[in-house]
Amino acid sequence: MKGLFIVEKGRLDFLEMPMPKPGRFEALVRVRACGICNSTDRKLMEGEFCPGPFPALLGHESVGEVVEAGAGVRSFHVGDLVLRPGLTDEQVGIAGARSVWGGFAEFAIVRDVWSERESAYNAFPHPQQIVPPGTDPALAVAMITLKETMSCLRSTDVPVGGSLGIVGSGPVAEALTWFASMNGIAPVVVLGRSPAHRERFLRAGAAAYLAEGEMSPFGLLDRVIEAVGSRAALRRALDLCKADGRVNVYGVAPASEPFAAADVSDSRVFVGKVAEAEEHDGLVTLMDRGAVVLSDWVDALLPWTQYEAGFALIAQRRARKVALRIG
Repeated sequence: MKGLFIVEKGRLDFLEMPMPKPGRFEALVRVRACGICNSTDRKLMEGEFCPGPFPALLGHESVGEVVEAGAGVRSFHVGDLVLRPGLTDEQVGIAGARSVWGGFAEFAIVRDVWSERESAYNAFPHPQQIVPPGTDPALAVAMITLKETMSCLRSTDVPVGGSLGIVGSGPVAEALTWFASMNGIAPVVVLGRSPAHRERFLRAGAAAYLAEGEMSPFGLLDRVIEAVGSRAALRRALDLCKADGRVNVYGVAPASEPFAAADVSDSRVFVGKVAEAEEHDGLVTLMDRGAVVLSDWVDALLPWTQYEAGFALIAQRRARKVALRIG
């Protein structure tokens, strides 16, 4: 089978790899699609996140169909569509290669941790959960980002009647804005780099979208989320935050330019809990009600043979979310 690897810094290519063999509490999954993560996939490719040797099997926004279950598996069944199948370093099976989640492969593995721990399914959160039947796998990749942002917003703990700032203009920032507005948080002020995104964020429910150079509400916001992963974005978030406010750091800074030590040590800064699995049932309920439509959150669906075009769309900011269909 094939996998999409970072074969050297900044370059992807397909490599042949052995078929993974599921263990007693594991299920084999035919991967149907994997999303491109706008921030961390790029940083992984450049060695700026989880640095290590190449080749490295990419992909952490994967969705696939269970095709075989180990003897101890009872939470997954053949035909189930599941989130986040992946492979370990050992399962990659190529000498010198490693996995950075490993969802960009034709086949991958999910682990039935509930059966392994003799617990009921969903008795405790785990990200390898079942997608509602009939969901397009390529659209289902958006569930991962949406659940992450729901969890991030919850951990930000905006006080009743409190204000929220969001630094960023990518899909994470947009989802945070949308969920905040839906939950009655107001005002929501978004700070991005370009005025080109203003209308999109106003439609998502922001009271204001402020581009670089425009007057900002310095020191006036109760909570701020850093949704970029850059030193400058965290500095901007701190400038917006009240003296007794809090700044939730969602983004991951590149290894070559980490967050400034003085900013990280600011008493207002914290890294909130992001437990996407805890939000699964809530998101599915919103999907059932029609409040969340997954196609609204995926701009481009491409075969994975066109991975270069997909990554270019993200790099050139011509798409918020790209999903690559596998097989």
